[in-house]
Amino acid sequence: MSGNLLLFIGVAALAIYMGVHWERARRAVSDLRLSRRRVTGLRQVVARERGQVAMIWGAAALALFLAVRYG
Repeated sequence: MSGNLLLFIGVAALAIYMGVHWERARRAVSDLRLSRRRVTGLRQVVARERGQVAMIWGAAALALFLAVRYG
């Protein structure tokens, strides 16, 4: 009887351990999805900022050229 009880406790402990491991893996996958969304959003923001900086540099270079040429 004690052998069966020990086996039952071992199986229960293994089930608890596997349940905790499964939950951690599930959370890691959902966190990965959220991180990918954030990275995609940040990439879009960076691309937009780079475009704005390029336009500012272009306008400044044009203004400098016009000031030197006709000023």
